[in-house]
Amino acid sequence: MAMKCLSSLPLLSPSGSRKARALVRTHPANSAAAYRRIRTHMSVATGGEQALTAQEEFQEPDYGVVSIHHVGILCENLERSIAFYQDILGLKVNLARPNDKLPYRGAWLWVGSEMIHLMELPNPDPLTGRPEHGGRDRHTCVAIKDVLKLKEIFDKAGISYTLSKSGRPAIFARDPDGNALEFTQV
Repeated sequence: MAMKCLSSLPLLSPSGSRKARALVRTHPANSAAAYRRIRTHMSVATGGEQALTAQEEFQEPDYGVVSIHHVGILCENLERSIAFYQDILGLKVNLARPNDKLPYRGAWLWVGSEMIHLMELPNPDPLTGRPEHGGRDRHTCVAIKDVLKLKEIFDKAGISYTLSKSGRPAIFARDPDGNALEFTQV
C-alpha cells in the first residue's frame, strides 16, 4: 500500500478530532459508531492502525436504520396540547394509532411521514430556568417550507419565539408545556 502524506489527510490534522465530529454530524449515514471508528483509525498518525477507506467510514449500521419513526413529547393536559399542535401548527391526529393500549392518555400526530406522540404524563424536567432560546435546550426539529409564514402564525396567536442565532431560516418556540420546538426551512 502506498503511503500518503499524513498532513494531507484531513482527519489527521491537529484539529482532527473536531473535524471527525463535524464529519459525523454532517454526513447522513454517520453515527457515534462511525465517529469511534474514525478516532480509532486516526492513530495512523502515530504508526497505529490503517486509515479507513471512504466506504468503511460511512457504512450503514447492520440493523438497518430507516428514519425516525416518532418523537415522544410529555404534556400535562392532552386536550390543550392537541389544540396547540393541531390548531396552531396544523398537524393531523393519526386516528389509526391505538390510544387504549397504553396506561396513560396520548395522541399521535402526523409530521410528514413521521409522528409526534403526545403523552399525558408527569414531566420530570423543571419548567423554570430553561434557556429562552430553544436551540440551547433539548428540542424537536420539524422541517417546514416557509419560516416567515409560521412566524406570522405565531405572531397572530401570541406565541413567543426566537429566530435562529446562526442566521439560517429557523424559528424556535415552546409548546404549552415548555417543550422546545425548532422549525427549520428546507
